[in-house]
Amino acid sequence: MKQLFLICSLTFSIVSFSQSTCDYNFKADSCSIQSPSKKELVDLMEVKIKNNYLVQFIKQDKKNYLKIIVRNDLGFGKKSSLLLLSNKKQIYIKTIELQTIDKSSAYFLVSLNGTNYLENIKELGLSSIVFNETAEFSIPKSDSEQIKKAANCFFNQVSENIKLPTK
Repeated sequence: MKQLFLICSLTFSIVSFSQSTCDYNFKADSCSIQSPSKKELVDLMEVKIKNNYLVQFIKQDKKNYLKIIVRNDLGFGKKSSLLLLSNKKQIYIKTIELQTIDKSSAYFLVSLNGTNYLENIKELGLSSIVFNETAEFSIPKSDSEQIKKAANCFFNQVSENIKLPTK
C-alpha cells in the first residue's frame, strides 16, 4: 500500500510540474489589423485594464502584434509618436496612427516581430501610454502585472516566430 501511495504521489507531482501555469490562453477571434474596416482571423490574448481599455497580444500566422484599444480620445485618426513606458524602459515609436474604430474608441497596432518589445513588456509590464507627446494614460500597477502575465504567456507560445534584432 505504501508503494502504491509513493508511485501515485510521484506521478501527480511530475504531472503538476509539466502543466503550464499560464493564466491566459489564445482564443480564436476576428479583429482589425491593418484596416479598421477589415476583420481578419487571428489568435489573441486579451487583458482588460482601467477605463475599459484593452491590451491584446495577437498572433496571425507568423506575425505578432500588440494592439492597444483606447476609449478616451487621445487623438483619434492622428499620426504621431507613441511612447509606451515600463518602469525602467521605454518603447518609442516615431510615427503611428491611432486608428479609429468608432466615435468612442480607437487602437494602436505595434508589430512585435524583429523587436525586443515583447520581452520588455513581459519583464516590466506597461505603466503609461503617451501619444503625441501630450496625451497620457497611466496604467495602474495591478493592471500592469496582468499585462506582464499575458505577455509572458504570449511569449512562451510565439517565441519561435519572433526574431530578435541582432546587434
